[in-house]
Amino acid sequence: MINLKKLGSTKIQKPAKYPDKTSVNLLAKEKDYSDPKFQIIIFVIFLIILAVFVKFMVIDLIIDANAAQSKYESMQSNIATLQENNRDYSKIRAEYSHYGNGYLNDEEKKECDRGDMLDIIDGEVLSKADIQSVEISGNVAKITIDSVRLKTVSGIVSSLEENDAVSYVTVSTAGSSDSSSSVTATLAITFKSAGGDK
Repeated sequence: MINLKKLGSTKIQKPAKYPDKTSVNLLAKEKDYSDPKFQIIIFVIFLIILAVFVKFMVIDLIIDANAAQSKYESMQSNIATLQENNRDYSKIRAEYSHYGNGYLNDEEKKECDRGDMLDIIDGEVLSKADIQSVEISGNVAKITIDSVRLKTVSGIVSSLEENDAVSYVTVSTAGSSDSSSSVTATLAITFKSAGGDK
């Protein structure tokens, strides 16, 4: 034991006094949402979001739908106009069917090309005799040649029959039977059809 009396003048220090609060309030102060300024800001933000939604999800879709409807009606009007203009198409097609290969009927498709026929006539007949007349009907060309010898006629017939586009040739003559005399001959050249058949 310590004798305090002996210590006499020694002062005893009192311990330091500490706060004796044993709890801490961690709750933050709640904001007052009833503040008019805050409510106005929230309302303005809501209006901006609503305006963006209405613009892109409603107004733009309505504009696109109206544009599509207008385009559809315009196309329908164009189709109706074209149908009206083409009402007489079959009649016009029949009138122009003889001017091009696109509208040939089945019989005309079988016919040999007129240009090819004339080229053969020019190369095989006109180069050897004077042609008086040419008549073409279907795949048959009737050619009248004048002042030609029988030997020349025979040579023309032979060269024509050797041509791949010619099926056969018939000849009728008027004149002397003498081979040295000139005669008038009519050649009937039958060309092969466009499909290659006789």
